Amino acid sequence: MRALSGFLHREYANLRISRRKRRLIEQLSSHFGRPVSLRRAGARGRDSVFVVKDKRGSVGALRLSNPHLRRNALRADMPFVVLGDAERLSREWHCFAVAGPAGITPSPLWRDSDALMCEFIAGPRLSDRLSQDPSSFWELLARASRILGSLHALGITHMDASLANTIDAGDGCRLIDFEYGPRVGLTLEQQMAYDHLRLLESSLKFMPHGERDRVDSWLEVLHAVLPERAREADTSPLVPAISRVLACQDLIHPLATVFPSMDQRI
Repeated sequence: MRALSGFLHREYANLRISRRKRRLIEQLSSHFGRPVSLRRAGARGRDSVFVVKDKRGSVGALRLSNPHLRRNALRADMPFVVLGDAERLSREWHCFAVAGPAGITPSPLWRDSDALMCEFIAGPRLSDRLSQDPSSFWELLARASRILGSLHALGITHMDASLANTIDAGDGCRLIDFEYGPRVGLTLEQQMAYDHLRLLESSLKFMPHGERDRVDSWLEVLHAVLPERAREADTSPLVPAISRVLACQDLIHPLATVFPSMDQRI
């Protein structure tokens, strides 16, 4: 019943933005200089997501702040926070503007006070790759961690890293969905550590039986992409958000070779 209630809520929330969608179509048609349409592509938190299409195909991905979508409250001790609508869009635009030219994220194309559009990236998410080939678990985590390392080198963190938020673009990976921000007081180094631990946390339930002993291949990537100050960061503020990782006692010791502060979790 909860799933049905959530579905009906999202449907109703999207119906209530019909007028705004019509205006967006006018704005984007003017931006491109040709007619476009919007194809619904789901919802992310408080946002409705659309693919922008013209007669030749997909030309952009649009995120619209939808005030009618609800979001569950977060625990106050989480290392990430829910941003207000304007702040969330500004953060995502900034991330795209800085990391897009480097091929780490999509490039930004257009924005308004309640919406932004980035380039459309064709390709499956790494979570889809994992569902097709579960044995590629650590290989896919390594790919995602490498692109996170490139993002961190630009001074940006993700705060919701997952295989589902990483697109295989053919010529590399692209990170999407920068809708959370870091909690006040969390250092940049702790944010970097959290991105990789969150990546593992969000993926563990899909790890095939018997794959844990191959963790070293991913840890080698972490050693390569994380600066020493991030590896030595205090991970205790991250604990509330990585319960699934901490429940895997056989992973804690290997992880402590990268993050020494996790020794206390053994």
